[in-house]
Amino acid sequence: MLNIDFLNNDYADNRTPAEKAREQIKISILNHELKPGQRLIENKLCDQYSLSRPPLREIINQLAAEGFVDLIPNRGAFVSEIDSRMLDDILYMKNLLYPQAVRWAVERITVDEMDVLQEVYGFIEFYAPTGDIPKLERFARGFDAVIYDAAKNHEIERSLLKYDFIIEHTQRMTRYPVNYPEIIWKEYKAIFDAFRTRNVSQGEEAAQQHAFRSMLRIRSGA
Repeated sequence: MLNIDFLNNDYADNRTPAEKAREQIKISILNHELKPGQRLIENKLCDQYSLSRPPLREIINQLAAEGFVDLIPNRGAFVSEIDSRMLDDILYMKNLLYPQAVRWAVERITVDEMDVLQEVYGFIEFYAPTGDIPKLERFARGFDAVIYDAAKNHEIERSLLKYDFIIEHTQRMTRYPVNYPEIIWKEYKAIFDAFRTRNVSQGEEAAQQHAFRSMLRIRSGA
């Protein structure tokens, strides 16, 4: 079962130092603290994250598998370039995969998962009138994470989580409409209503509209 404890304000991060380091290195790559083409210096990273070489090398291999790092034989690991075209590709791929994830999730969601989805949606509904965009987006990501898990397909879950992480941490800024909290609430309400009624086609259509509008909002901030 998906763990969404991270949504609580008093959440205690129980990830290992290696897991935290891996995430932070990815963020540093996405926000260009580590620049495209820059070589990763193992000694420096070991000191920075208080890691020994074996776990750091495992992290680098994982980052290479995810496309964040290029491994060049006899030369080392270099930061991959994640440019605007790649981000456009990621937005396009999410636009394709997100409706399918919702469709499968509506078909396959369990009673327990539905309870979690309802709980997270309740926070979206609560925070929308407050105009607190950071919290609203935090719970929107949690809502999506429940859907990815409920779709019962590891490949689509892994891909969408990766896309969401990249979109969240790139330097490109989203240009929010004045009534953005109300817009995002209505988009998620349409998706949630499809889960409540177990209406697969309604869920897929609502997901398509949300994914497309999200893509336009992010592109407008380029």
